[in-house]
Amino acid sequence: MARTVTLLGVPVDLYLAAARRTDELVREFALISFGDRGRVSSSLLELVDDLRTNHAGTTADIRARVDGAARRGATFVDIEIPGEKRAVELTVQLTDILDAADEFCRSGDLLTLAESPDVAAWRHWWRDEVVAQARHGAAPTPWAERKDA
Repeated sequence: MARTVTLLGVPVDLYLAAARRTDELVREFALISFGDRGRVSSSLLELVDDLRTNHAGTTADIRARVDGAARRGATFVDIEIPGEKRAVELTVQLTDILDAADEFCRSGDLLTLAESPDVAAWRHWWRDEVVAQARHGAAPTPWAERKDA
């Protein structure tokens, strides 16, 4: 039986900033995939294809919870997600994809700006929490404790 992963104190503003940025990347990737593929590096094209085909729509339930928290004026929200093997793998893979996208953004291969350091740190906290809880049975560490460490 898969564990449930509990993400304590997810900052609503950072989640929404990350979601907006991911939406920007997906739009830019869509344009790239329809444009002159010969002018784009193969590793970026692989990244585009992976993000568009394997990760689209995987966060709809989470997004709905965060949007609800934002409408209520909450600063933080606790989120529970299934900790099954595939969900963990996707979380790790998506973090790697977004880290790679940041490198392409910094190099000027993409128009989208690289993620802010706060959002990148939060994204790594999310990944680390999912992996630690689902694979190792660790207790949840709230974002506030991680970011102050």
